[in-house]
Amino acid sequence: MKPGTYDVKAKGHGSSFMPMKVTLSEDSIKDISIDSSGETKGVADEVFKRLPKEIIANQTLNVDAVSGATISSHGVVDGVAQAINEAGGDAQEWKDRAKPAVIGGQDQVLDTDIVVIGAGGAGLAAAARTIQNGKKVVVLEKYPQIGGNTTRAGGPLNAAEPEWQNQFKALAGEKESLEKLAAMPIDEIDSEYQEDFKKLQKQINDYVESGKDYLFDSVLLHEIQTYLGGKRTDLNGNEIHGNYALVTELVNNVLDSVNWLTDLGVKFDRSEVTMPVGALWRRGHKPVEPMGYAFISVLGKWIEEHGATILTETRATHLITENNCVTGVIAKSNDGSKVTIHAQKVILTSGGFGANTKMVQKYNTYWEHIDDDIATTNSPAITGDGIALGQEANADLVGMGFIQLMPVSDPKTGELFTGIQTPPENFIMVNQKGERFVNEFAERDTLAKAAIANGTLFYLIADEKIKKTAYNTTEESLEAQVKAGTLLKADTLEELAQKAGMDPDTLVNTIKKYNSYVDSGEDPEFGKSAFNLKCEVAPFYATPRKPAIHHTMGGLKINPKAQVINKDGQVVDGLYAAGEVAGGLHAGNRLGGNSLADIFTFGRIAADTACDEIKDTDVATGASQH
Repeated sequence: MKPGTYDVKAKGHGSSFMPMKVTLSEDSIKDISIDSSGETKGVADEVFKRLPKEIIANQTLNVDAVSGATISSHGVVDGVAQAINEAGGDAQEWKDRAKPAVIGGQDQVLDTDIVVIGAGGAGLAAAARTIQNGKKVVVLEKYPQIGGNTTRAGGPLNAAEPEWQNQFKALAGEKESLEKLAAMPIDEIDSEYQEDFKKLQKQINDYVESGKDYLFDSVLLHEIQTYLGGKRTDLNGNEIHGNYALVTELVNNVLDSVNWLTDLGVKFDRSEVTMPVGALWRRGHKPVEPMGYAFISVLGKWIEEHGATILTETRATHLITENNCVTGVIAKSNDGSKVTIHAQKVILTSGGFGANTKMVQKYNTYWEHIDDDIATTNSPAITGDGIALGQEANADLVGMGFIQLMPVSDPKTGELFTGIQTPPENFIMVNQKGERFVNEFAERDTLAKAAIANGTLFYLIADEKIKKTAYNTTEESLEAQVKAGTLLKADTLEELAQKAGMDPDTLVNTIKKYNSYVDSGEDPEFGKSAFNLKCEVAPFYATPRKPAIHHTMGGLKINPKAQVINKDGQVVDGLYAAGEVAGGLHAGNRLGGNSLADIFTFGRIAADTACDEIKDTDVATGASQH
């Protein structure tokens, strides 16, 4: 090869292309430098740490992709291959070389107070809280890096904080939405929620009568919206709604979660209050750092610095049960070694099963059909492991048939943050004819059903001003997508329509009508309940979208203390669950922004309950504390 440093670009996660510098001698790879600044933080970090070292140490391109980051792994290998070919070498010969040898590890036996299975947001929250309670914790994660689905989350965390929210003006349509809610007949509200609903009616009526135009919110509004947003009927006529005790536990404790995260070092942007798609209300606490990585980076560093044992690439395979009490975990490391962990308590935080299409199809009772090749927004790690582990302890399951589709997903990859993804008050969703077809402020299942009825593929239309409200994107990333043809851009709506295969007059008329609804604050066609910006400043954009599997509502049955409940209605001694692995809270449909609220609230609760029970046991037996 011709010695030198070669500048190449490799395909990364999502739509990014990573600049790489590959330094070669006549017969070897000397250095690989990757600029991953355009990548989604936390999704493929391990790739950039591991693969360059493996390639250089073993002088081969025949290296295994890092689990959960296949695209970025292949991107690094392809980038080096490109440099080799440019230098006059034969990249295929490098790919045909022997793989690095895997050295088997030694079996381990560990003792701890609490073992947490799954290192996403719920698991890290549980681990941090365990440490704060003075207990030892071991965290198991089957993938090479921590983060799970939380890393891929949009970032806004729902918590009613009226003192803060009241500083912002109400959007057009929000007050009318409150009046409509307050006017609901009481007999349409399930009995356990009726007293709270009456209190909320009074809160809303007092606000409306005050004539003020600030953004209203309350814990009761969050509660009732979570309940109504999750009340659904499946294909068999079975109705489900959120467990009152779980819902009230969430909404009354989630602001404490925000404050707790702040104390640990998460920085929130207090300059705006936002909401993700399908949240129904602006109560999102958005971190300053991009997306869910803002939480993972802080929590991961905190627990590591405070003594947690974190075992990545270590998959929990079985629970250890003695006398009907869960007392530990059997796990397997990727090097083939066995890891046995004896613990006083086990907390399951392994996520749902949204990346396991066959399992989704098996349990689904909400959608007419789930395609074999449907995309998912989930990390590949989210395959239902915790459900299976819980069943080993005779755990009961609840709500398993309700699967949430994320309507605004990338048509090919299922990812959320390609294209221009804005708060829903700025959504303009049009079908392949260029016509609006739904209230864009509605719940996620409503949007997904409408999209499917309109041919599945649709477009989010944006202009220059709407673009500036997009979540965590860059001009460079958007231009790369325009160049790749995955995002459409034009100087006029007519030209945009032509690029999308629509009738120009139809799209122009659609946007003209939409802009008039923004002016009036009313949508006579679809009843959109909140508006912000008109679409009128060139250039214009069309982001193709398609529903993808996003969240599995069902899971292990828990009580408000996050204790797992068995099929006999009894607490499973020693076993707790938090986050998407648990069911009963979100019922048939989860509000956007309630997932992060859920994981950090019930992750903390699970750890607090487990630690309290360890203290009770120690007091009862006279055992010494660790």
